[in-house]
Amino acid sequence: MERSTFAGMRRVTLSTGLDGLPAARRIVTIGAFDGVHRGHRSLLDRTVARAREIGAVATAVTFEPLPAQVLNPDRFAGRISGVEEKQRQIARAGVDEVVTLVFDHIISQQSPETFLADLFRATGMRELWVGEAFALGRNRVGDIPRISQIGRDFGFGVVAVSRLTDSDVVVSSSKIRAAILAGDATSVIRSLGRPFRISGEVVHGAHLGRTIGYPTANVVPPAELAPLADGIYASEATLPDGFGPRAAMTYIGTRPTVNSGPRLVETHLLDFNGDLYGQHLDVDILRHLRGDATFEGLDALVLQLQADEANTRRFFQDRANEEAVAATPGEVYLGPRD
Repeated sequence: MERSTFAGMRRVTLSTGLDGLPAARRIVTIGAFDGVHRGHRSLLDRTVARAREIGAVATAVTFEPLPAQVLNPDRFAGRISGVEEKQRQIARAGVDEVVTLVFDHIISQQSPETFLADLFRATGMRELWVGEAFALGRNRVGDIPRISQIGRDFGFGVVAVSRLTDSDVVVSSSKIRAAILAGDATSVIRSLGRPFRISGEVVHGAHLGRTIGYPTANVVPPAELAPLADGIYASEATLPDGFGPRAAMTYIGTRPTVNSGPRLVETHLLDFNGDLYGQHLDVDILRHLRGDATFEGLDALVLQLQADEANTRRFFQDRANEEAVAATPGEVYLGPRD
């Protein structure tokens, strides 16, 4: 006998309490939602819009750990965002509830009929909104035609939303992971809809940066995240007290020139002088400037860092110029003056 998926589910209510909600007035969407990229956001936005249209509650169902972490751990390249960041991004779409299910090998073996029966009994959904490539159950046997038939049997509708494309390329978590691994920050931003973020507590490093004029706030990259390619990036840093986002340049790597320890995310905040140890830092990766390299000595390293700083400042100046142009109203020709 198959276990009930929803017997011990954990609900996170974002804007509407569960008590007293009419069970039959929910519009539900479901997915792993790793990264909550532009394609995910399109699905969430349409789910919320439909719920508002009929006066229902918008409910997002997701899984932790991610199915790929459980089913293919050796081939899984890493997450695009951590659990808390994923929850925040889903919430930004305006859903009323997030239901997080613990994903394990038992749930992966369930039939689509059992899973959807449990989901229907737990939520009373009127409609299920999913991506067109969505599938449930072992070997993904629960494709759109099958879950649509299950919906007809239970009395809920199934809406399959077309996948979002960018220049005829489907926006997907796997493609974003590949871009992260390659250090292609520009493609990540275009597909994700925001920069790739690395967060953590600022820790002590070798203290070399301050002695050469480039003090850094060092963060150990979370092991669960897809590893960004080593090198130098233009970035923005934000502290939890609202300080930022501040222009920065970030180095990711193992410092081969000085061989000074494990892989770190080292961020130099431009025009800033302060002690950040022990504070939580969010680093948004904006543009790849160069790959990692080994230098003959500290003098050569400093010269390269000076060039990196100049390139970083140029990136932010160019971005500011582009934003200023975009914000300037166009001139309207009104004809010759008398």
